[in-house]
Amino acid sequence: DTEYQHPINLDCRTLTGRQATLLRHLSFIILLRPYVSTQKPRTMADTSTMPTPTKAKAGGLPFLSHSHFMQKLKEENRFEKNRFTVAKRLEKFQSTLSNEENADSQINLESTLGYVPYHEDLLPRWNAFADSQKDNKSITSITVHNSCIPPSPFFKDKIYPIFQKNQNITSLELQGVNRSLIFGVISVLKMKKCCKLVSLDLSWNKTRFTDIARYQSLSEAIGNHPSLAYVNFSHNALGETVDHLSLVLKGSDKLESLILDSNDIDSDGVDLIMKFLKSNKTLTTLSLSDNDFGNKGVKAFASTFEENDDMALRELNLSKNGLTLATKVESKVLSDMLMHIDLSHNLIGVQGLKNVVAYLAGNPPLACMNLAGNILRNNVAALLMGALKRNTNLAHLNLGHNSFTKASVPCIVDALKNNSTLLTLDLTDNKIKPKSGGRKELVKNALFESNSLQSIIDSNHSCQVYLSDNNWGNKDTHEVEIRKMNAFGNKGKTIRYKLVLAMFTLKTIPFNPLAFQHISLELMPRLLEFVQQEMGHKGFGKDVWNASRKGKGVKCLTRVYEVVTGWSMLPSLFERGPDKVKKKKKKQATKKRKRDDGKECIPGKRGK
Repeated sequence: DTEYQHPINLDCRTLTGRQATLLRHLSFIILLRPYVSTQKPRTMADTSTMPTPTKAKAGGLPFLSHSHFMQKLKEENRFEKNRFTVAKRLEKFQSTLSNEENADSQINLESTLGYVPYHEDLLPRWNAFADSQKDNKSITSITVHNSCIPPSPFFKDKIYPIFQKNQNITSLELQGVNRSLIFGVISVLKMKKCCKLVSLDLSWNKTRFTDIARYQSLSEAIGNHPSLAYVNFSHNALGETVDHLSLVLKGSDKLESLILDSNDIDSDGVDLIMKFLKSNKTLTTLSLSDNDFGNKGVKAFASTFEENDDMALRELNLSKNGLTLATKVESKVLSDMLMHIDLSHNLIGVQGLKNVVAYLAGNPPLACMNLAGNILRNNVAALLMGALKRNTNLAHLNLGHNSFTKASVPCIVDALKNNSTLLTLDLTDNKIKPKSGGRKELVKNALFESNSLQSIIDSNHSCQVYLSDNNWGNKDTHEVEIRKMNAFGNKGKTIRYKLVLAMFTLKTIPFNPLAFQHISLELMPRLLEFVQQEMGHKGFGKDVWNASRKGKGVKCLTRVYEVVTGWSMLPSLFERGPDKVKKKKKKQATKKRKRDDGKECIPGKRGK
C-alpha cells in the first residue's frame, strides 16, 4: 500500500468549513483503495502502517498523513465527532455483503454509516454476494439502503435471476440506491415477477427519475400487483411536474397506504390528489408531510371531505405544511371520518387551536392527534385540557416541542384526573422543568399522589406521560417508573406497584400495620405477599425499576410479623368451639394364645 500513501501539504489552521469538507473528501479518495482491496482489508484501527508526519523543508509546512489530517481537523473543531470516513463505510459494507444471514429469507444490504458509493474494487464482493444467492428460492424481503450496485450488465446477469427464482417476495425497500438497481427492479415489477408483493419503498431517489417514461414504467409496475398495499415515494420531487404525480397516482388506485412526503407538492398537486381520493375506495393512509402547500392546499382537503364523507381515508399526515386552521373552512379538514391526524410543526395559533378544541369537544371518533411543534403556549392550555376532559375517544395526544410552562400544570393535572381513556400524552421538549418547573408537581398530583393509600388509588393509572427525551430529572420525579407502570393495562397491578414504590421503597407513606387489621381471611395471603415486596428486591419490579437499584429487603420479615400480630382475626384461628371433642376409645383386639397343654388361654383370666 505504500504507493498510495502520498502526504498532503496543507495548513489546517487557515481552512474554512467548506474547504475542510472538500479536502476531507479528497483524502478519502486518496486512501480509498487500501481499504477496499480484494485482499484482507486493513482496519481503521491499524495505524501502525500509517505514515507519520515528516518535517518540511526550510520555510515550508509539515506534511500531514490522512490520520494526522483528521486529527488536526478534530483539534480545530472542523470535523464532527463520531463521523466515519467513506473508507470506513466501504469496509463495513464489505462485511454486510459477506453476511451469512443473507442466505435466509431476508436480504439486508443496509449501510447505517451513510451513503456508500460504488468502487471497482467492490466488484468481487458483489459477485460473491450474487453467487451466494443464486440458488436461494426462499427470499421474501429485500432491503438495500444507501448502496450502489455495479453498473450494467450486473443487474441483468446477477440480480435478475434472483427475482426469477423467487416469486414470493413481499417487501422491497430501495432507499438511496443508484439507477442500475432501481430501474432494473421497476422493469422486473412491470413483468409481474413479484406476484405477492405487499410493500414497496422507493424513497430518497430524487435524482434517479428524470424523464416521464420512467414514471410511466413505475405506474405500470405498481398497478400490475393487486396485492401491493403500501408504497413509499418520499423525497423524489414528484411535485415539480404534475404529470409525474399524475402517473404515480394512476398506478396507486388499489393501494391502502401512500407516502408522498417531501415531494414539493403545491396546491395544484393537492387538487390532483383530491380528485384521486374522490374516486378511490381503498386508500386508508395518506402522508403529505413537508410539502408546504399551505392553507390554500388544506382548503381543497376541507371541501373534499365535506362533500365526500364516505371515503376510506382514516389516517392523514399534514405536518410541516404551514397550516394555520384559522378559518372555519380550513378547520373542516378535521373530519369525523379520520382516526389519526398529524398536524405537527405547522403554524396553528390561538384561533386555529380554538377550532381544534371545538372539534375535540364534539367527541369525534379520532383516536390519535399530533400537535407537536406548533408553539402552543399557556394561554391555550386551559381550552385544550377542558376539551380533553369531555373527550372519551382520543387515546394518543402529542403536545411535544411547544411552550407550555409550570403555569399549565394545574390544567393538565385536572384533565388527567378526569380522563380515563387517554393512553399517551407527550409533553417532551416543553418548558416544564424537573424541580421548580412543574414536572414534579405534575407527576405527584396526577399520576402518583403518594400522600395516602386513597390518594394513590385516586391517581391516573392508564396514561403514559412523556416529559423528557433523555429522562433528565427522573431521580426526583420517578416519571419513567410511573409511566411504565401505567403501561401495564391492568389497573390492579399498577396500583399494587405504586403502593410498593410509595410504602417500601420511597417510604413516602408510613407503613401502618393497623390499617390492615380488619382484612378478610381470603385476602390475608395476598397481603403477606405484598408486605414482603420492594422494588428491586429478588427481581420484583424488574420490568419497571432500574436493575442497578437493588432493594435491601431487610425489613420484610418484620413487616410480616407486625401484620400478623396486629390482625384482628388472628386469635379466632386458635379458639375452640363451645363443645368438647370426645375422644373415642379404641377397642383392643383380644389375642388368643395356647397354653403348654394345648388349650386356649384367654387374656385377663388366669387359668388353673
